[in-house]
Order: sequence, then C-alpha cells, then structure tokens
Amino acid sequence: MSPRNALPVLVITASQNEAEYLNSLLRKAGYPVRPIWAAHMDDAEKSIKEQRPDLILCSMSVIGASFPEVVKLRDMTLPNVPIIALTKVIDPVLVAEIINTGARDLVSTEQAEHLQAVVSRELEVLQLARELEQKSIVLKEYEQRIDLVMKESKDAIANVHDGIVLNVNPAFLELFGYKSSGDIEGMPVLELFAGASQTALRDALKLSAKGQTVKPIKVKGNHTRGEAFDTVLEIARTEIDGEPALEIAIRNDSDAKNAAAQAQAQAQAQIDLLSQKLAASVQQLTTARNLDLLTGFVNRVHFVEVLRQELAQDKKRVVRTLLYIKPDRFSVVSEKVGIIASDGIIKGLADLIRSSVSRDDVVARFGETVFTVLMVRPKMKEVIEWTERFRAMAEARVFESAGKSTSLTCSIGYVQLDEHQHDAEEALTHAQGAHRDARGTDGNKVVGWAPPTVDAQGQITDAEWKRRLTEALKTNRFILVYQPIASLAGDATEVHDILVRLRDEQDNEIPNKDFFPAAERTGMLIGIDRWVVERSLRMLEDRSQQNRPARLFVRLSDQSLTDKTLMPWLEKLLGGVFFSSGHLVFQIAEKSAEKYITDTRALAEGAHRLQCGFALEHFGLGHNPLHTLDLIRHVDYLKIDGALTAALATEEQKRETVKGFVARAAALKIHTVAEKVEKPETMTALYQLGIEYIQGNYIQEPEVVMADTTSATPAAG
Repeated sequence: MSPRNALPVLVITASQNEAEYLNSLLRKAGYPVRPIWAAHMDDAEKSIKEQRPDLILCSMSVIGASFPEVVKLRDMTLPNVPIIALTKVIDPVLVAEIINTGARDLVSTEQAEHLQAVVSRELEVLQLARELEQKSIVLKEYEQRIDLVMKESKDAIANVHDGIVLNVNPAFLELFGYKSSGDIEGMPVLELFAGASQTALRDALKLSAKGQTVKPIKVKGNHTRGEAFDTVLEIARTEIDGEPALEIAIRNDSDAKNAAAQAQAQAQAQIDLLSQKLAASVQQLTTARNLDLLTGFVNRVHFVEVLRQELAQDKKRVVRTLLYIKPDRFSVVSEKVGIIASDGIIKGLADLIRSSVSRDDVVARFGETVFTVLMVRPKMKEVIEWTERFRAMAEARVFESAGKSTSLTCSIGYVQLDEHQHDAEEALTHAQGAHRDARGTDGNKVVGWAPPTVDAQGQITDAEWKRRLTEALKTNRFILVYQPIASLAGDATEVHDILVRLRDEQDNEIPNKDFFPAAERTGMLIGIDRWVVERSLRMLEDRSQQNRPARLFVRLSDQSLTDKTLMPWLEKLLGGVFFSSGHLVFQIAEKSAEKYITDTRALAEGAHRLQCGFALEHFGLGHNPLHTLDLIRHVDYLKIDGALTAALATEEQKRETVKGFVARAAALKIHTVAEKVEKPETMTALYQLGIEYIQGNYIQEPEVVMADTTSATPAAG
C-alpha cells in the first residue's frame, strides 16, 4: 500500500514521550505521520471530531480515557476508522475481550515490528474500503444514467426476475399496447407472448439465468388489442438494485444502450476487483487474529470456537479426540535456560508437534506451555499410537534456544469426543483431568479420560446409565410383560396392557424405579418406547398369522409424544405389517395430554390414520379432564385412574365423578377401562356404572403370558 500524505494518527496515551515513540515507529515504517496526542477524553473527542484521524492508537492504561469510551466515541463519529489497543504484556484472554469491544487488535508497545505490521494491515483495509465506497458511488451514478438511457431509448426494454416483469420503459409499453407500467409490472413475462413462442422464450430465460449467452430469438408478441406481431428478442444478464435479473430488449436503436451497458460493465469490473482485494485483506486480518505469534498455531479463543463447531457435527464413521499436551515441570527448565530462551524451547516443542500431526489436525497454543490438538482418525488405536510415539520423541529430543540446550518430557491427556461429550468446556475439563492423572508424580505418561460409573455418593452416573441402557437395547435385555384387560361387556378378544422390564448382565431384574428416571434424564425413553412398539407389533403379527388375534395397549413417554420423528417412523414401521385394525393401541397419560395438547392431538390423529387405537390412561387426575378430552379427537379408550376406581364403593363424590366420565365417554362412543382393580367389592360398582373393561391384580398380576417368538433388532432411539 502506498502511504497516504500527511497521515493523521491520534495517539491516546498518558505520556507525550510514549506518543512520540509510537509516531517515530510509524515514520520508520514509511508513513508521513501527522501526530495528534490526547491524554484525556475531552482532548480525544475534540481531536476525533476536528482532526478526523485515519488511525487511533489507544493505550489501555490512560486513566482519563477508558478504552470502551474511546470505542464508543469512534463508533458515533468515525465508524470506519480502526482502533488498535496498546499494552505492554499481551494476555490471550484479554485479546479476545478487546476485539469484542470493537478494536481491530491488541498490540504490545514492546514489539515494534508487530505494531508496524498491524498498522500497515489496518490502513490498507481502510484505504480499500474507502476506494470501494467511492466506486460504489460511481456505480450508482452509472446505474442512474443507464436508467435514464432506458427510459429515453427507442428500444423496447423490460427487466425480468424469475419470470416476472420488474419494470419496463415507455417504448415497451407502447409496443404491447399498455398505458402504464403498473399494468404490466408483476406479470409473468410469458403471458406477453403467443403460446407457440413461450417454450422457446422459457428455455432462453433459463439458459441466460445460468450465465450462458443466448442468441436472439424470433417470437410472436401479444398486443392488448388481441393482435399478434412478429418480433425478435435479445436476452442478457443485468442487475436491479444489486440483485441479478434478465433484460429483454426489442431493438430499435441500440447505440445508446450498448454504450451504457459497456460503461456499466467497466464500473462493475472495478467494483469486483476492489471487493476481491478487500475480502483478501479481511481474510488476512481474521487469520492474524486467530494465530499465536510465537508458534504459528491457532490461539485459545479460535480453538474453542473450532471445538464447539466440531462437537455440533455428527461424525460417526471417524474417531475424534481432544489432546492436552504439556511439558513436565517446565518451571525447572525455565530456571535452567532463562526466560528468553524458554520461548525458544516452547517454539521447538511446537515445531515437533507440527512435524508429527496430519494436515487436517487442528493444533493450538492453549496457554503459556499448553498445547491442545483436535485429532480425527479412522480408529482410536491410531490416536493412542500417536500419543505414545510423540511422548517418546519429546523425551529423546534435545531442545536448543539462544545458545542453550535442555531436555524435557511431556504428559498427555486425551478424551474421545463421543456421545459423552456435548460441551466444549466439559471436553476440555476432561482432557485436562486426564493430563493431571498422566502428570502424576513423575509425568512422561499418556492417560485417556473415561466416564465414571459412579459419582461421589456411590450412585450410578447418568453417563453409565446411558451406556447400560444402550447396551440393553442392543442385546435385547429388555423384556415385555403383559397384564390382562378383562371385558365386562362380552368382548372375546384377548386384550393386554404392555409393561417393560429390564434385566442386567446376570439376568437379575432391575427395578423400574431405578432405570426409568435415568432413562428419562438421559433421553433414552424414545429408544425404549420404540423397542416396545416394534416388539409388540411383531407379536401382533405373529398372533394374527396364528389366527389368535390380540389387542395390545402400548404406552408412550412424554419424550416420544413430543418427538417430531415419531410419526414418520411409525408410518414406515407399520407400512409392511399386517394386523387387525385397532389392535395396536397407543396410550398417553392424561396429565401428559394436558401439558402437550397439540402433540397429543397429532398423535391421536396419526394413530387413527394408521388404523391404530388411542387411549388416555390415568384419566381423572388432571386439572380439567373432560375439557382435555374435548380438545382431542379420535380417542378410543378412557382408562380411569385406579385412585378413583378403588374408592367407588366407599366415596360417593368419586363415584359421581366417574359416573360423569362414563356418561361423556358413552356419548362420544369411547370405551372405558377401570385401572388397578384390586378388590372384589369394586366390581359391583363397576357393573352399575357401565364400565366396559377392567385391569388390575384382581384380574391377574403382570407376567409373561404370551409366547415371545420374535427376534427383532431393537429400534434406534
């Protein structure tokens, strides 16, 4: 970049000597600086408004002018002028904070070459931005001239986007017989031409939109009087308000238009060139911000951003690993070789890492002596082999710097970025913890992080529960038990309520109170629900083929109820399976339906469409059960909660409540089921109320009463 004459630079520092020192650095870099010094906010404000500097250098230690206030003043007065923050010692965390406030960079006053490079870079970007602004003004003037030429041209011209007329000139209106542009703008351009010409015009528009040159085409135009006329169309790409469009022209006198088009093309070419230069400079600026100056690796701020992006992606075919590498007892090394040589030792270690990793690995200098690596390999074995190989290489290397030499060892902690890792901070904490274990007493070790199976109180962790439940789905350790539902109205169909149980590796039953809460916390209920649905469906299919039809009630959790992929999964699953209509019944708790009324309605409608039944269980416990029922269509069964049915013989108020439920259900042609029938004295009341079905231990306790001949692979969760 050629330096600008008399470059005005505002330097905000507490000391005028420091300002002169900075001005001298810029002069040595080839900039004829016109220095402006300010030591207080009032002076800075006056200088910015009156002197209008091209660059602001602001020290972080000026008491009378805080950096955020200077940035705010700049934003209000000269928003395009770059600000560079100055300090003596650079902290990577502070760099990110300062840039987020609006600075272009944070530079140490003790690194003269770095300061000169940053100033050169920022002034080049500023000059390109100003040139782009000037060229944009010129382009706007060209567009205005072109618009004037279009209006005065004898050529009939129309601008089209996506087949719709955007605007036309007077000659075009006259040719087609329209009185005003409002009559034609917004109309499909094909309607202006005869049917036989529309195919050729449509093809030409498509080719031109793709950037291909289209030869003039002969067409028949439709005049508003109903007359057709022969004409020739020329089609070319153009821009309307910066957006791509097509120009359709019927030539009369093309000289003026050709001159305008040539002028527009020249102006656009200049704009494109400047835009490319500006984009390249911005890319250089972004790259410089993301790098550690000593090692050339990315810095901590950028690495964390990359790690978050990586964790957000689903890559199941490769192994992704986060490595945490740190030399052991580096304070001893630093005392041995000195502070200045220590930087050279760290750079030597960085060079060793660089020569060992692959091109796609992301390496960061995460701290003074800490390196982190985001490594992707086909197998975990390759990652472990790399860590051991690098540890041995570091141990065998003699590092030299500033005429001094030393040896050192490294400890490495790593964590695999699998389903246990969802958060960047959590992954870094695990990698750091693994390194802490590797460092131990003597260091020089490699340790990988593994999720704990129990917490500090000895309880199984959710991560371990998720592993166990996933494994149980894969190995079919879930089993179904069936509680009969008996008919009081003569229905001979075999009806069962499906319950699920889990057995551990030793075939011992795990209480539902232990694994169901864990499944809910870890999001595993969807997978379990789908396993139950798939196994129940296969059971129905087998029974149907044996001419022993059964009806199964399968409950779904709130997680499945609100899962948007459930219905497409059910449609695909049920597509090729034969079973009697209504013999697979999905049931949802009334309180869940009350909470997720929209999802419940969608599930009930979907079940009806798939020829399945739908039931509301534990009915009567919600805030307003009958109102909830009114909001849902296609309910086939109401399963009245056991707390109500158990009190029918003794509590008149609950008896009247159930009576109202039964009456409403009968009016809506909904079957009723009494849950948890435990005592014989309840039966009389149930008969009197007209309940159709009953279930509970009085009928039979849940057990495996149906032969399970299926061997289905569990559905994915």
